[in-house]
Amino acid sequence: MGVSADLVFPAGSRAVLAEIAGWDGLRTASFSAAEFPVDVVRFAGSPSPPVVLSRARRAESLKALPGTLRERARLAFERAERPGGHLALPRGRRIDFESGPAVMGIVNVTPDSFSDGGVYFDRGRAVERALALFAEGAAIVDVGGESTRPSTYGEAPAVSLEEELSRVVPVVQGIRRSSDAPISVDTRRAAVARAALDAGADAVNDVSALGHDPAMAETVAGAGAGLLLMHMKGDDPRRMQDDTRYVHPVADVAELLAAAATRALEAGIEPVRIAVDPGLGFGKSPEGNLLLLRHLSAFRTLGFPVAAGASRKGFVRRFSGVAEDSTVEDRLPGSLASVAAAAAAGAAIVRVHDVSPTVRFLRMACAIDRPVLEGTPAVSR
Repeated sequence: MGVSADLVFPAGSRAVLAEIAGWDGLRTASFSAAEFPVDVVRFAGSPSPPVVLSRARRAESLKALPGTLRERARLAFERAERPGGHLALPRGRRIDFESGPAVMGIVNVTPDSFSDGGVYFDRGRAVERALALFAEGAAIVDVGGESTRPSTYGEAPAVSLEEELSRVVPVVQGIRRSSDAPISVDTRRAAVARAALDAGADAVNDVSALGHDPAMAETVAGAGAGLLLMHMKGDDPRRMQDDTRYVHPVADVAELLAAAATRALEAGIEPVRIAVDPGLGFGKSPEGNLLLLRHLSAFRTLGFPVAAGASRKGFVRRFSGVAEDSTVEDRLPGSLASVAAAAAAGAAIVRVHDVSPTVRFLRMACAIDRPVLEGTPAVSR
């Protein structure tokens, strides 16, 4: 059975509802303020228009739907409201999401990545950086040997298979010699994934969502590894920004991810080993990235943990009001605002360069959100 791309969009206000409804040309009834929040259920591939349900009257509203749509809507709500869970990894490892998003730290073993290219190109420095990120609180570190920067930063040259292997595998080996913590490899190539997994990696972060290498799904399945499926427009990062238009700005992305997850399941990868990522910055306009962050919770309806990676990206610089030649420190406030939005939307993983401030930010946000336990004084006297 394939993964459903039916989606649930929460809407807490008339303005948000109008935005969601506008993508499908849907005319919504006038809802009183008391009826909000509402949810918009969109049925993938169906001639039936989306339905808008007041959350307070969901049960009775569902009963009024035709039988097939009623069941599809019920299942969509069930997937969207599923608790955090975990991502299963080989050798009994797992990443838990019950207490909020897990932080994935980034180590780019490249000379040309958009934010930190060249900084950790030396394998020794890359290993040291990964171990430092674990010490700062990263739940997993993502090691990549191919720059996927957009052409706005200057076109990244193609990297041969041999070069990518020589960059990534020694770093994974070096990290594994000193740490038992989870490692992922950021690659589109099954051969690189296989070598990294053999060297001790636990997961594959495929920015092409299985679209680049037909052997990737079987490689991950054979290793019992975790798989992060990320949406990218097209197959080539160097061309992904050529056309950032979508018929439906969320559903188009979700449908590709659902199809990729279906291929992963058919290859034998267990559902508990799969996560999805809408791919902020990968074939999206600056405004499109904001839209995906604003409606990130809809991707939870796919039934898998959701990851988001806005860290230091161009749209973060643009909308937080810092110069194009800004330092990484200048981009941190905007990156943390994006983390806050992702966490509020129920993201399970946030992929970041700045691990320590992100971990501390999330701890504080979690502390604020946590109800006072019974018997604990709420105020000091």
